[in-house]
Amino acid sequence: MEQRLDEWWEKHYGDTYGQEIAEDAPQEVEEEPPRFVSFGEGPETLVQLTPNLDDPDVVGRSDNAYQGSLKAMAQYGDSFIKFGQQYDVDPYLLASIAGLESGGNADAVGPTNDLGLMQFTPGAWQDMMPGRSLDERLDPHLSIEAAAKLIVDNRNSLKSEDLAVLAYNVGRSKVRQIISGDSEFPGKSRYYWPVVTLTYERLRQTMNKQE
Repeated sequence: MEQRLDEWWEKHYGDTYGQEIAEDAPQEVEEEPPRFVSFGEGPETLVQLTPNLDDPDVVGRSDNAYQGSLKAMAQYGDSFIKFGQQYDVDPYLLASIAGLESGGNADAVGPTNDLGLMQFTPGAWQDMMPGRSLDERLDPHLSIEAAAKLIVDNRNSLKSEDLAVLAYNVGRSKVRQIISGDSEFPGKSRYYWPVVTLTYERLRQTMNKQE
């Protein structure tokens, strides 16, 4: 798994990126704040509209998501890497979303009929995985593939991976409305992007230290 992940990082960031991160990474994530790195080119308005990464609510939610992402990587790391490579999505980003969405649990059931590791609703599942039954949302490997496809669709439409992550939670139309100032964040969704961002950074640093 580590060799395949190294190949993915080398393709996107070159030979020195992982070395630089390893040198800069804190010895213990809990003792020293992580170095925040955006996984895309999110517009400045997204940063302005969402809580800071050191907001106590963001940190608290990220604590749970981080533990879930570690669990997801330990159990399904090969699939995160496989479909990350196939669809050109950072495997750590996919695992971070899994940590927030389901706590890394492949049999998770959400409040709006979301199922599985990546918490797909029936409609989103049918869009991403046509021909697959709704029960197959509980297959963690298919769920990861569907999530990678959804991130790519969102990214292509919104021209930003950061906005693609927010759209994973609220949908592309709502993202456009929020960024244009025509809508507020529904529910607690204003925390979604910063929590995934912080979780991603913590997971990335941890995994780089283990290599």
